[in-house]
Amino acid sequence: MNLKKWFVLVAASLALVACGDDSSTGGGSGGGGDTPENPESSGSGDPSNPSSSDIEWVLPNDPSNLWSGSGTEESPYELKSEEDLLTLAEEVNGKSVNYKGIVFKLTADVTLSKAWTPIGCVKGQSNRTFGGTFDGGDHTIKGLSIDDTASFAGLFGYVSGDASTKAVVKNIKVDGASVKAGSYAGILFGKAENAEIKNVTVSGTVTGNDFIAGLGGSLSNGTVETAVVSGTVQGSGSVSGVVATAISAKVVSANNSAAVTGKSTVAGIVATLSMNSTVELCVNKGNIAGNQDVGGVVGKASQVEVKQSGNEGAVTGEDNNMSSVGGVVAVGSNSAVLNQVYNVGTVTGKTAIGVGGIAGKFVTDASMTHAFNQGQIVAEGSTNVGGLIGKAETCKISAAYNAGVVSPIANAASVAGAHLSTSETSAVYYDAATKVAPTELGEASEAMKTADFLALLNAVENVWVMDGGKYAGFPFFAWMK
Repeated sequence: MNLKKWFVLVAASLALVACGDDSSTGGGSGGGGDTPENPESSGSGDPSNPSSSDIEWVLPNDPSNLWSGSGTEESPYELKSEEDLLTLAEEVNGKSVNYKGIVFKLTADVTLSKAWTPIGCVKGQSNRTFGGTFDGGDHTIKGLSIDDTASFAGLFGYVSGDASTKAVVKNIKVDGASVKAGSYAGILFGKAENAEIKNVTVSGTVTGNDFIAGLGGSLSNGTVETAVVSGTVQGSGSVSGVVATAISAKVVSANNSAAVTGKSTVAGIVATLSMNSTVELCVNKGNIAGNQDVGGVVGKASQVEVKQSGNEGAVTGEDNNMSSVGGVVAVGSNSAVLNQVYNVGTVTGKTAIGVGGIAGKFVTDASMTHAFNQGQIVAEGSTNVGGLIGKAETCKISAAYNAGVVSPIANAASVAGAHLSTSETSAVYYDAATKVAPTELGEASEAMKTADFLALLNAVENVWVMDGGKYAGFPFFAWMK
């Protein structure tokens, strides 16, 4: 085959990479591409058709022909430019090369100049995923811009490892991104399964339909650890600052300051948390607003644990008489566990059925141990309004206090607006200065700032501390120091 013609064919195969283009070549993993015809079979001595002795023949998909390095931890494939990143997207999307066990490393800051095609996608019935390790080398990517109705959007569209070899994305900062997509979208990833996301910082705007978040749309059987998110996020269902939905996953040491707006199930850290997932050491500082089931940290928490986490942003539930609004979680159910959680942000519920400083609705064997609220609870036409919980049913609450002002309306109380007999409380207190009804007693504010009160809370477990200069002198948690 003519060498020039062969290079044209290779270039053409690399160009056919759009996930929505069914004419692109692909399928299979690894090498891909056709083996060039052996020039010696033609017997030609024409320089335009050189023999194998004149050039080194390589497969188009051979990574060593695309990037410097060997793809190992010691010698990763080096990504130095926008072109190198585009090539990675082309290989994954156009040829279904997963790169399981292969290591890539960004070796320079990169500013993207073109509309971005995410690395990894869903094409027809085929999941074309990135399964290797992407080490950002603490570098920054700027100029990420996606404006599309397609789903699975972000720097990475779809990241997927397996039980034995997790996909990894780490040590990367994406600054000033703009992502407009269908569903499953975030600045860093659209969907990640069997993946580890570590030491990442993202900023920008994300807009879409369902499963929309600042960092990533969906996380399953994976981990997000040490993440910082800022900017704005807007979507419809399951909308969050960090991860929209987490299934059998862990989100650890994540901080959100992005403003988040959605319709249903909206939160600062994870909108929908389920199936033995964990949120730990996470703090939301962004303002969170939605129509139904709005939480400062988690929207809906079912069969999960939220521990050592809190909210400092305003949480607002707009008009919806079926909504629950909570400073930490909107709805905690099915043995959900809250441990060492707090809220200091204003929680507002408009015509909601449950509004609480910690949880709007807390039911079905859910448990709360060590919690405090200092945020104001504002109820406008809502029912079941409480300093800690809006509606408590078949749940347990212990070692907790409320020092936040609660709107003095019907069905409002300093601890729980609706506290059914199936619920159990122990060592639960409230500040008498913020009591809702004349029949409530409470504790004197100054008494709640003493060593004696601290000892009462620590009788359950020694996790509380005090510092007169912090949290208005009231007890808080050692992990918050």
